Amino acid sequence: MAAEVDKKEEGHSAPKKGKGLIIAIAAVVVIGLGVGGYLFMSGKSSEGSADGHGGGHAAASGHGEGEAGAKGNIFALEPFIVNLQDNSGTRYLKLTVNLELPPGSSLAELTTQATQIRDSLIILLSSKSYSDIGTVEGKYQMRDEIIARVNQYLTNTKVKTAYFTEFVIQ
Repeated sequence: MAAEVDKKEEGHSAPKKGKGLIIAIAAVVVIGLGVGGYLFMSGKSSEGSADGHGGGHAAASGHGEGEAGAKGNIFALEPFIVNLQDNSGTRYLKLTVNLELPPGSSLAELTTQATQIRDSLIILLSSKSYSDIGTVEGKYQMRDEIIARVNQYLTNTKVKTAYFTEFVIQ
């Protein structure tokens, strides 16, 4: 009978050890993923700064278009989804735009004017038709119009260029 009690106790302790082992393995995996993710992201951001590719909201580095080595600040606008002016049916445009300011410019003015800038760009984009923006020339023209619209709201700095990071017409 004592042997049966010992076997029952061993039977109960075995699943506890198994659960503990599973939890320990899961913890090691989670920690490993966290460390790996950190190393991946930190390596990616340092690479991005080194070769001029960076971005995101209020990032300090970006694509240098003018002078070699002169990199401006990149301001990422939230994606736009607007209906296009088309008689052939309902089409929409999904557009993500990053704005580049000259080197040394502050993003503060863009941040404070973001609502007015978004409103103006929504009106501009929704006035376009597929035939207006379906060609490469149309996209370049729209980019110039976006830069001009945004610069209307800025007094201390001006947008150097705009980058389309997502452009979908459906």
